[in-house]
Amino acid sequence: MVFVALFAVGMAACGGGALIPDSSPTPRPAASFDEYATAFCAAWAALFTAVGNPDTAEGSVLSKALDEAVAAENRPEAERLAAEITAGLESGRRHARVAGAWPPAAPAMAEFDRVFVAFEAMIAAKAAAATVTADPVDPQAAFEQAGGVEAYFAMIEAMRARPSAGQAGSQQCPDLPVGP
Repeated sequence: MVFVALFAVGMAACGGGALIPDSSPTPRPAASFDEYATAFCAAWAALFTAVGNPDTAEGSVLSKALDEAVAAENRPEAERLAAEITAGLESGRRHARVAGAWPPAAPAMAEFDRVFVAFEAMIAAKAAAATVTADPVDPQAAFEQAGGVEAYFAMIEAMRARPSAGQAGSQQCPDLPVGP
């Protein structure tokens, strides 16, 4: 079963294409609040597109399709969707690293990176469930064991503690219920 999960993660690293394309292979690190905000919003957009809204547990189109493929025991489709979702999560991680280069945001974005890693563990567990018949790893347990819950709350706390949190004002990310 570990091999299947590692295979799913490996497949994700090799294909699927990023859900949120980067403007360059190596985005410039954020040096200001505005650059941070742009990268922050891109990271959240990648998360919402890949897995959905973590606050409401509303899955994305892709994560719902993965759930359907797993339920149908459609291994090729589950692996394809898991790879696409994981590529999107990796894109979000890149954006979080760019946002984290702005010093006041570094602690929160380090935790956000951990959230993405935990969602990758969840997706690998879901994909493995389409191929494993005996005792598959529960996707939520995989997320929790990867530290996703702690990282999410630590990220929120770090965002609140950010010295320049007031700069955000009422700014929202376009089409998302979050803001820097």
